[in-house]
Amino acid sequence: MQLIIRNGTEPGGVGRLDCDLIDILRILSGQGRRYVWRGRNIQYVSKDEQDIASLEALRSGTAVSGIDFVDGLGQLLQMIWGEFEATEPGSDSPLLVIRAIDGSWWEVASDDETVLNAVRQRFRLVEERPRRPSNIDLKR
Repeated sequence: MQLIIRNGTEPGGVGRLDCDLIDILRILSGQGRRYVWRGRNIQYVSKDEQDIASLEALRSGTAVSGIDFVDGLGQLLQMIWGEFEATEPGSDSPLLVIRAIDGSWWEVASDDETVLNAVRQRFRLVEERPRRPSNIDLKR
């Protein structure tokens, strides 16, 4: 299942997305720190206009530990584009995929109902869609 998060873009909202990558990772209750993360197509703005080491590593194709990934996001101001895949250490099969789409919405894809339910409960404006076709297999 794929969920689309659009918090803040609803009528009467702030007129822009009001959540970011760290907000999505927080709902994982520490699981995000346990995973290995891979990323692609990453564009972001940092609070101090400096590179964020974990995001630059992902951008270059290097896998990053969950601890480095989550802890490195403290300087993130806004994620504009990016696709982030979470796997168990030693595995290549993604359990969770998070996508930033033009700073306008988030896509969260997983077969784990616990993760999907946490997204539904945490964010106000969530749409459900069948997972879009891709080369990512979320089966365990």
